[in-house]
Amino acid sequence: MVGLVEGMVYAHKAGLDVGLFISAISTGAAGSKSLDVHGNRILQRDFEAGFYVNHFVKDLGICLKECERMGLALPGLALAQQLYLSLKAHGEGNLGTQALILALERLNNVSLENTGSSKI
Repeated sequence: MVGLVEGMVYAHKAGLDVGLFISAISTGAAGSKSLDVHGNRILQRDFEAGFYVNHFVKDLGICLKECERMGLALPGLALAQQLYLSLKAHGEGNLGTQALILALERLNNVSLENTGSSKI
């Protein structure tokens, strides 16, 4: 999900039509189930939960504790947990995990809302 929303913010900032960008990358090696399920929902600002941010933060915390116990370093996991935790801090814990776009938009002072992107 981090890669998906980063790609969307990148495409937007580069002046690309984000819907066309998603459509173009979805059929190649960059395609994924997350892209298929969440790409258009993010563009439509549909943050209804399939899986809640609150639950995901809890699960990521469990994973991080287990990694610590095992002596395993997974920095991407820790980054994802911090990004999702920022959503909770903004009162967005009851949104779906695709709401991660909101954290990246805030970090970059951009909004994909009303971008007029093509439907994918």
